[in-house]
Amino acid sequence: MRVERPVRKQKPISLTPLVDVIFLLLLFFMLSSTFTSFGQVEIGAPAGGGGSGAAPKALLVLREDKLLLNGSEIESGHLEEEARKLVERDTGSLLVLVRGGTTTQELVTVVSRLRTVPDLGVTVAGTE
Repeated sequence: MRVERPVRKQKPISLTPLVDVIFLLLLFFMLSSTFTSFGQVEIGAPAGGGGSGAAPKALLVLREDKLLLNGSEIESGHLEEEARKLVERDTGSLLVLVRGGTTTQELVTVVSRLRTVPDLGVTVAGTE
């Protein structure tokens, strides 16, 4: 005796789970990508009151469009080189003044680059 199997009816494929998966992937990739570069800057407590800390021997003014080292404009690409020259002249401390519309990212970039110069103490002062 021959037994015939019933014909399976195929259900239509639902696209709702596919749309959910695509949305979740889109969210994942948007949130996991970085749109700007971030750096890490070590922040310490300020020196004790009464002016007990040593005065910095050099001044770097950070503006949105230029860098001024002791009043002279320097190229951004030469920052580390100029900082090394300061250390060679026994100027081991540098005060960075933030002026104008300088962004936090620009400040972090400059301070991170200055931290690569050995024996250079960097202090950051606030905006106007």
